[in-house]
Amino acid sequence: MSEKYIIDRVEGTFAIVENEAGEMQEIPLKNIKGEFKEGDILVKVNEYFEIDVISTLKRKSQIKSDMEDMWRE
Repeated sequence: MSEKYIIDRVEGTFAIVENEAGEMQEIPLKNIKGEFKEGDILVKVNEYFEIDVISTLKRKSQIKSDMEDMWRE
């Protein structure tokens, strides 16, 4: 299974991402396929990175649920 990276921000020509170990790394924007935004999850496919749409949607749904639960308490 491919390691996943969460896009934290874009700085210049790099996407700053957090890997599964919590470490920050830089990925050149030219190595990312498709339109992306902060919070999207990337996986490496050959020499490029692509958005893992299903993982991104699951993560955003979980964050939304956690926020709603926080306000109910």
